[in-house]
Amino acid sequence: MGSINTPIAVISGDIVNSTKLTKMEYERLLVNLKDIQTWITEENSKNAHSIVRGDEFQSVIHDIQHALRYTIIYRLSIKSLGKAFDSRISFAIAANADLRELLPESMGEAFVLSGRGLKEIKNDRLLFTCEYPTLTEQFELLFKYLDKQITELTARQCEVLLPMIKSKKELTISELAQELDIATATTSKSLKASGWSLIKALNTKFVKQVMEFKYD
Repeated sequence: MGSINTPIAVISGDIVNSTKLTKMEYERLLVNLKDIQTWITEENSKNAHSIVRGDEFQSVIHDIQHALRYTIIYRLSIKSLGKAFDSRISFAIAANADLRELLPESMGEAFVLSGRGLKEIKNDRLLFTCEYPTLTEQFELLFKYLDKQITELTARQCEVLLPMIKSKKELTISELAQELDIATATTSKSLKASGWSLIKALNTKFVKQVMEFKYD
């Protein structure tokens, strides 16, 4: 912990209509958020997280090229819980931050951009900003389409997409069906309807562009 000059990503989110959740739904959500954050830390031990009041969450991401991937995983995992669940997420990338042991006490441009973005989200569920406006502008329209696509996904489609976006290797339809314990035909149909090929392509583009930004 301390001051760093390298770029970080900050993912800030909250749960849509969280006050309407039952106690049982809330407990499922809390377990889900903790599982997501544990998984993200397993991907990179420097990544850190917080959950506030059970319906607001934040992650500091050091492997910034995967910030979109982690954001998608948050939304898919939360939506996979059922119709009552969705989230709004704002994530940002910027250099120079003062990281504290207690994440809510940390400061820096990425925290400011991410938090401001979350407050400004109205009808959308996903927003990206970067200290370099050209990177923000490059993905603005693409992320609007991504947001619409994810928002319209069913819980089952989210469940099918999750292993694909989380896996470091390309899963075959058969491997995915076996992991989910559902029919191959059902898996193929759900994956195609979910728009996986486009989501995958967008994430690949994001990784490439951010890596160029990171080492520019």
